[in-house]
Amino acid sequence: MITAFTLAHSVTLFASAFHLVPKGAWFPPFVEVAIACSIVWMALENMVGVDLGRRWRITGLFGLVHGFGFSNALGQSLQFAGSHLLLSLFSFNVGIEIGQLCVLAVMLPALALLRRVVPARVGVFVLSGAAAAIGGNWMWERWRVLRQVELPGVDGASGVSVPVWAALVLIACVGGWALARWTGRKLRTRQASVRVGRA
Repeated sequence: MITAFTLAHSVTLFASAFHLVPKGAWFPPFVEVAIACSIVWMALENMVGVDLGRRWRITGLFGLVHGFGFSNALGQSLQFAGSHLLLSLFSFNVGIEIGQLCVLAVMLPALALLRRVVPARVGVFVLSGAAAAIGGNWMWERWRVLRQVELPGVDGASGVSVPVWAALVLIACVGGWALARWTGRKLRTRQASVRVGRA
């Protein structure tokens, strides 16, 4: 799941660095609303029950959105320019991956200790409920900012023309479909081999 998130946000971070994303005052608050929505979604999914077989796909989709957030927040301070653009992007993504692994190295033992004191389902419900409440508040605040900004039409004035938008959506849909088919086939093969091994 962490790798899917990192690979996905790498794609959108690269797209931002190469100026392949929409311009305008509306885009950063739009991305922030989408990031808050992703937090609320994951928290609610944790509370109602999660399908771990597809969780990495959803994490990857949300990673695309978070990549735009990284580019908005860090684009001014990171040196994504000049002859070292690819090295800067690669180094940033490696740093994010290491940071995520460090957080997991601390959080997983802490959550394991918490499980000894609090039943697992109660802990998941309480922590996810807190995350949903914080994410919901963040979503409402960002939505109020987004409402004050003029949203672009689907024409060339937004910096990205209708054919480019259509092509990007089509590529994303086809890529997601192909990835889902490939992972589904791999998962079925793995499950079949496990069944054979048990027999």
